Amino acid sequence: MKNPTALLMTLLVLCIPFSGLAQDEEDQIISIYEGSRLIYDDRLGFEEYPIVIDGSAISLKQGILRRQWCRAPEGRSPLEVIRNYESAIRQKGGEILFSTRDPQSLEIEEEKLAEYFTSNRLGRGLATNVFSYTYFPGLMSEFLVGKIATPGSDVYLTIATGRGHNAARENDITFFEIVTLEAESMEMDMVTMDALREGLAVQGRVAVYNIYFETGESAVRKESAEALEVIAEFLKQDPAGRFLVVGHTDNVGSYEMNLDLSEARANAVVEKLVNGYGVSADRLKPVGVGPASPVLSNSTEEGKARNRRVEIVER
Repeated sequence: MKNPTALLMTLLVLCIPFSGLAQDEEDQIISIYEGSRLIYDDRLGFEEYPIVIDGSAISLKQGILRRQWCRAPEGRSPLEVIRNYESAIRQKGGEILFSTRDPQSLEIEEEKLAEYFTSNRLGRGLATNVFSYTYFPGLMSEFLVGKIATPGSDVYLTIATGRGHNAARENDITFFEIVTLEAESMEMDMVTMDALREGLAVQGRVAVYNIYFETGESAVRKESAEALEVIAEFLKQDPAGRFLVVGHTDNVGSYEMNLDLSEARANAVVEKLVNGYGVSADRLKPVGVGPASPVLSNSTEEGKARNRRVEIVER
């Protein structure tokens, strides 16, 4: 690693507390690991920040950025800290976007993690020359990025841990960083490049709500052009990818009718992408599953609306 001090800031990315944590605060979605000492708590305001969503991809998010730098209790290993945070994120109903036990080897856009975040953090109030913990970046051994959806925002968490505090000569003590980005929740009916990239990287699928059809019909309405353009551009940036285009319906009407309708809608979307936007037909396979895979109960109008969707799925 060319600049271990730089990686320090890198790691500060999105670390957050977990189930073995204490020090709960009203404005903190997960508490600091129990018994830890909070050394720095930097509230950096509204910023744009790069989030690692898999081992090689970055998604830029905007929101309220906060960084916390902590000293774990004696006897706690970096792995123990990470595992507790991982558990806490899941207990909050969140998901793990990316984790690695070998962050030193991680490269982002052909740059080592440290160098990448050095160049991307300097303009965001995350200077790389204000810490004396120069052992930490070079000895960072655990790295985790998670996401927790709350009623008002999506909170992205990055946790990095490792041993060593150069200035205090506490080389056997675990230190960790928590960086949180509190982003406004994305409108569920809008598809973006980031939503496609993140959804496919994490879940292998993305629900698209702004492809529109008349009730009971399969013809794609002209208001769907924005979503189709985004999907086509995403597919062109990933020329090797192969995907299912899956049609879903609510449960109004017979199962057989909805199954046929969902398949017809999937076919119509594929036809638009191929004939209208130049996507190769052999990359897309239309599938209809009718009401067989709801995301919410069909007992409410909101649930029915969420269940009527098109999904882009890895194949």
